[in-house]
Amino acid sequence: MSLTQTHRYDDIIGLPHHQSRLHSRMSQSGRAAQFMPFAALTGYEAVIEHAALANEEAVARANTPVDVADGYMPA
Repeated sequence: MSLTQTHRYDDIIGLPHHQSRLHSRMSQSGRAAQFMPFAALTGYEAVIEHAALANEEAVARANTPVDVADGYMPA
């Protein structure tokens, strides 16, 4: 496959950029916000922290010595 020069857009290449009469230009911050990463996992960190805390508490309870004389029976 060889590269060949085409002239498909020669009729429009020199035209000025279109500017809408109805809509003003978008601000740079608006354009930046439009392309920001999608935050699909909002709140994910809080859920992970909550799960970690619950697991740490469960491990601490499991490692707490018990007195068998108190009638402790594991479930």
